[in-house]
Amino acid sequence: MPIDFRIAERSVLPGTPIVELLLEGWVIGAIYPHGEKGIRMVSAHVVEKECEQDFAGTVIEEDPARAWPPVPSFVVRFDPSPWVIAGNRIVRLPKS
Repeated sequence: MPIDFRIAERSVLPGTPIVELLLEGWVIGAIYPHGEKGIRMVSAHVVEKECEQDFAGTVIEEDPARAWPPVPSFVVRFDPSPWVIAGNRIVRLPKS
């Protein structure tokens, strides 16, 4: 069964919609906004994580003891910039 997505609100960020990740009808994780240019994925059900070898961004694994909610989480930060696909690679272009 594929993973489903649902928009919801949680008490962690009142008034801010989040994306719930569902598997077989059970909530297995959530994606929250994080700062101005990032997201936080929270899940106690992660069994494996992987970044593609050529991934040029930043993914930070947070310590559950210091995070809220106190569950394993990953923060992804984005840098919107122009890019092209050259061959099988994404190539960032200089910002104007």
